[in-house]
Amino acid sequence: MSKKLLLIFLCFISSIQGIQAQKYSKKRILKDLKELPGFEQAFVGFMLVDAESRKTIASQFEDKYMTPASNTKLFTLYAGIHFLGNNVPALQYIIKDDSLIFWGTGNPLFLHPEYNDTTALHFLKSRTEKLYYWPRAMEDDRFGPGWGWDDFNGYYSAEKSVFPIYGNSVTVYLNKEKKTIDVSPSYFKPNFKLKKDSIFRLRSYTQREEFENQYEYAFPSNHDFDIVDYSAVDTLTRPFHYSTDLFTALLSDTLNKEITLVGKPENFELAQTLYISISDTLYKYMLQESDNLFAEQILLMASGLEKDTLSTEDIIQKTKTSLFKNQQDELVWEDGSGLSRYNMFTPRTITDLLLNLHKELGEDRLFELLPAGGISGTLKDWYAGENETYVYAKSGSLRNNYALSGYLKTRKGEMLIFSFIINHYKHSTDKVRKSIEVVLQKIRAWH
Repeated sequence: MSKKLLLIFLCFISSIQGIQAQKYSKKRILKDLKELPGFEQAFVGFMLVDAESRKTIASQFEDKYMTPASNTKLFTLYAGIHFLGNNVPALQYIIKDDSLIFWGTGNPLFLHPEYNDTTALHFLKSRTEKLYYWPRAMEDDRFGPGWGWDDFNGYYSAEKSVFPIYGNSVTVYLNKEKKTIDVSPSYFKPNFKLKKDSIFRLRSYTQREEFENQYEYAFPSNHDFDIVDYSAVDTLTRPFHYSTDLFTALLSDTLNKEITLVGKPENFELAQTLYISISDTLYKYMLQESDNLFAEQILLMASGLEKDTLSTEDIIQKTKTSLFKNQQDELVWEDGSGLSRYNMFTPRTITDLLLNLHKELGEDRLFELLPAGGISGTLKDWYAGENETYVYAKSGSLRNNYALSGYLKTRKGEMLIFSFIINHYKHSTDKVRKSIEVVLQKIRAWH
């Protein structure tokens, strides 16, 4: 062999070895899952699957049960798509002589401050009959099993109900310069009292009594907006304590019509249903903003399609037996949102679900619903690509627990499905997110 050919051959071998050295192998992935910051001493479940071949590329503790947090909403999405379809029931009603008897279906969009659907509102406003409301039965408590009992004041813990109104929350606008307050719906404004104490506050404050709709509020003690923030108005959302009497009072105030309570209609099964055709708006807001009320109400709506009582437990059982009957790992599933610490899924179960969603919905619809890395929803500030979006996924977090599951586009154009569930870490969640981002970027570059 000539010296020139030998040199070319050695360069070729060297380049091949370089490429192989750079390849992000299964061994290197698993090494990073043990050593990257935030993963030390944590329980890190992981699975990576090729979407086309359905073959596993790498996995760790993929068959172990872990706390999924808001990854639970992916299962709620699957149930909603299969049982609700494209039409969401806004309300149901019966007309008898000069009376209209109506009741709730669990629809959370009615007068919602962000995604207000006016279908039911215009319907009730336009009726000339006398309005009667039947408070349909619901087996669920206001909170799901395993929810934090002291989260009642958190914006993320709106109470479940048969007929949500205004997102079962009140929005408070605190003007820090003028020291004025506005409340929506205005019905609640008389219930807000200024809290007078000597506590130094950097932020506006609003607190509710647990079982009463009485609120205290306070302005920041420091009015230097260059230090605190640049906005003169703080906008805070707080759940209200739901009751049938409160619902009818709010609705009567909004419609400017009298609402009378009645018992269950004798001919309930002959009811007419008013539908709204914006199911993807509902699913998109649930996934991108990780809205807990929307998730809970989707399951309640689905449960009420065939019976008069709404029940999350019933629809979860129906979903498990009809849609997940061949699942390798039994679903330990308690609520729609993932707020419950009783939920337990395996990374293998989640990747199986993502494979099914990819096949049934198609990428265009699916990626429109999910948060996009660096672009939208809960991933707006994370997992951004340099020139294009490469991650579409659902995140989830509870204290010391973080999950991220979804789809990854490699530089070669391959579609991969992944599920991270990191439980029991002691570091900040941001540190965990950064390490996940490192792994995803390496997978994107070398697979």
